[in-house]
Amino acid sequence: MERKKRPTRRKRGKRKFDEVKITVVLLAIIVGISTALLAGKAALQAASAPVASTLSVVPEPIANSASDKPAESVPAGRDSPVPAPPSLETPSVSSVVSPAQRPTPTIAPISSSTVQPSATPKKTPPAKTESVAKTSPPLKTKPPSVPAKPAIAPNPANVPSASTANSAPTRKTVAMKKKGTLIFVFDDAGHNLAQLQPFLDLPFPCSIAVLPGLRYSQEAARRARAAGKQVLLHQPMQAVNLSLDPGPGALTKGMAPDRVRAIVRANLAEIWPVAGLNNHEGSLITADRAAMNAVFDVIQEKKIFFLDSRTTSDTVAPQIARERNMNIWERAVFLDNTQDRETIIAAVEGGLKVAERRGSAIMIGHVWSNDLADILSSMYPELVKQGFSLSTIAEIATNGEYDQ
Repeated sequence: MERKKRPTRRKRGKRKFDEVKITVVLLAIIVGISTALLAGKAALQAASAPVASTLSVVPEPIANSASDKPAESVPAGRDSPVPAPPSLETPSVSSVVSPAQRPTPTIAPISSSTVQPSATPKKTPPAKTESVAKTSPPLKTKPPSVPAKPAIAPNPANVPSASTANSAPTRKTVAMKKKGTLIFVFDDAGHNLAQLQPFLDLPFPCSIAVLPGLRYSQEAARRARAAGKQVLLHQPMQAVNLSLDPGPGALTKGMAPDRVRAIVRANLAEIWPVAGLNNHEGSLITADRAAMNAVFDVIQEKKIFFLDSRTTSDTVAPQIARERNMNIWERAVFLDNTQDRETIIAAVEGGLKVAERRGSAIMIGHVWSNDLADILSSMYPELVKQGFSLSTIAEIATNGEYDQ
């Protein structure tokens, strides 16, 4: 029998070398294919970047014009709102720039119908999570390269976009209905300055009626004017109750008209200038025609007004005023006949009803009332909120607001 020949050692080595060689070639092919796939993916991502950048939600001209807008564009003297930081809420219509003057771009979401990529779909990298509402104020920055979602473009000029201009509700400013004018007069200043100071500190216009012939009469009048308050002469007049002392510079029963005029002139000169005169007590004198005619002579001479405190229903002041074709003023409410907080508040509320009905109301208090100034200070914001205004007699006389 013929014996088979075994492969030589050289042939066996060559066969192993060929196998290794084939393996290396296959690995090289696999690596090459992987590298090509990765390179293709990178190329696709690089190709998508310029497309997305063209869809920036904030075009460069709009962003620059918003931040470079000169301050002179706001009309002088108008209450134009300061541009607010950009937010995601629907902007309101601005009175400074109209949509016709400055167009707002319409932002379309990125979709397959908007962007036409190649056959292989492109993956959009995740966008930064910084909120548009956090940008305050608008800055000159480049738009993000590839946003994941279309953001709402900042609109510093408050110009409505095409999608919101018709849907945004128009806000109408409703003027508050004016309920009436309140006039507060505080009598009996001149005894001391400590009691007067809280009334000088009141945050609204009012009148201080100063008694003549007292230690602090002139200083009280001076401080009241310095505080911006209106000053009246609180002219003392005798009451029906003769046991009551009206004080220095008083008009008493039986005085001659010349004497009445002289006393009133002297009292006015002591605290001059004043806007008007009202009576202190005087239930007897304001019912005396001769005495009141003399008082009205000086009032017309000095061109001041008369406020009747109406300490009596028998007053002849309205009749004399009609005969002389004069306007006079009358007290509607006394605030502090009782030194009780609840009673004072109720008196103020009574004056509010008069003001609503007649257009204005004169309310008289006294500087010696311990809580009156504090009560009125605490009530003042609510009075204004309700629609009441506070003024003085001279102001409402000038504006014609008082309904006789």
